Amino acid sequence: MIRYLLIMIYLTSSNLILSQNPVGKWKVISHISEFQGEKFDSHKALLSQRTCAAKIMYVIHTDGTFRLDASQSQCDEKYTKIQEKLYSESVWTVSGKFITIGNKKAPSVGQKYTFTVTGNKMVWTGTEGQGTITYQKI
Repeated sequence: MIRYLLIMIYLTSSNLILSQNPVGKWKVISHISEFQGEKFDSHKALLSQRTCAAKIMYVIHTDGTFRLDASQSQCDEKYTKIQEKLYSESVWTVSGKFITIGNKKAPSVGQKYTFTVTGNKMVWTGTEGQGTITYQKI
């Protein structure tokens, strides 16, 4: 009986750990921010100006790199190059329930979020007022 319980605990904890893996291709579906006490969806605002941004992917690689991929977005070339350059040296690290997005020259310095992965959704909540970003796995 104890062996059965230990196996169940192991499988449950393994599933939780694996479900918190951010590696993959994601698209932003919302970015809730707050300014002067008012909440707004900055991603929705972006899409009202640049509908092509809905096709931008964020790729979290197993090698620790975090890239924006706008190659299939059909955004204009200038916008695509600028956005991809912004993420050209981004790296990620996970420690427990936290994900930090930094620069390869200073990987531990950057934006820190709590994160959860549930099914095909990943939610990052900023630890320093960056808002809440919701991603959908592609």
